[in-house]
Amino acid sequence: MKVRTNFVVFLAVLCLSFALRAQTSQSTQDHKPPKKVKGYMQARPGGPMEEVEVGVHEVPVDLPMVSADQAPLQEDDLVLGVVRDGQAVAFPIRFLAMFEVVDSRVGKTPVAPTW
Repeated sequence: MKVRTNFVVFLAVLCLSFALRAQTSQSTQDHKPPKKVKGYMQARPGGPMEEVEVGVHEVPVDLPMVSADQAPLQEDDLVLGVVRDGQAVAFPIRFLAMFEVVDSRVGKTPVAPTW
């Protein structure tokens, strides 16, 4: 039981101590504003089509990794952790909520976490 507890604690520390792939040393508020995209929307089935303009953030690709102590995380921030071949990466949920998807890697394995 003690070995299992130690392994779980080790895994949790590993997830947080490895570099965060989806988070740079800047906060998510420092990112450039979303691009404006024009399109058409139908408010209800059979209803009229309306032209709309919405903001779309670009999908982050291969962001630099930072260690957990350098990441601008709060004590209560939630993260999505991915462990692959002994390497761990944590993606902050508030970051994923803003971009919805990140094009990243865990080791040599491509991943695309979504929220």
